[in-house]
Amino acid sequence: MKVKYLNIMMGLAVAAMSWSCSPDALQDLTPEDSQVFITNYEKNTNFGNYSTFSLADSVFVVQNDRSGVATTALDFRVLSRVAENMTKRGYARVAKTAKPDFGVNVLRISETQTGVVANFNPWNSYWGFGGGGFYYPPTYSYYQTTERYWYVEIIDLKNAGTSDKATVVWNAQIRGDGIFDENTVASVIDAVFTQSTYLKKN
Repeated sequence: MKVKYLNIMMGLAVAAMSWSCSPDALQDLTPEDSQVFITNYEKNTNFGNYSTFSLADSVFVVQNDRSGVATTALDFRVLSRVAENMTKRGYARVAKTAKPDFGVNVLRISETQTGVVANFNPWNSYWGFGGGGFYYPPTYSYYQTTERYWYVEIIDLKNAGTSDKATVVWNAQIRGDGIFDENTVASVIDAVFTQSTYLKKN
C-alpha cells in the first residue's frame, strides 16, 4: 500500500510540474489579437441597388432577457463611425421618414451564463475501498461568465413593402478584448466594413 501511495504522489507531482511549465497561449494575446470580426450577408442581395440608409440615434442594449437603449459618449461614437462607413460606401443617410432603402441598427449585447461543476475527490477510490476507510463527498463549484460584444445589422426596408417583417441582409459581430475602449472602438467598427467588400453602392 505504501508503494501504491508513493506512486500516486509522484504522478501528481510530475503532473503539477508539467502544468506549471506549460505556456498559456491565451495569456500572451494582446487585445487586438483576441478580437474576432464575424460578418454575414444575404447572398441574393445586390447591395449596389440600394442608395439610402437610416440609422437609429441610440444603441440598443440587450442583457439576457432585458433590453433598452443607451446614449453614452461611446455609443454615439460607434453610431457616428457606422454612419461614416456607410457614407464612404456611397450610401446617403436620410431620416427614417424619408423611406430609406436600408435600416441600420447597432446593439450592445451582454450575455451572462451561470453553471455548476462537480469536483470529485481523487482519493475516493483509494480511501473508500471495500466499504471501509473514509469517504470524501464531491464538492461543487459555481461559475459565471459574461461576454459583451457589438452587433450591427442592416435591414432591407426597400423591399419590405407593407409587411411588419423585414429581411436582415447583413450583420456583424465584434468580440474580444478592448472593443469597448474609447481609443480602439473606431478601428473595430472599421474592421467589419473593411472585410465586407461587397457592401457598397454601384
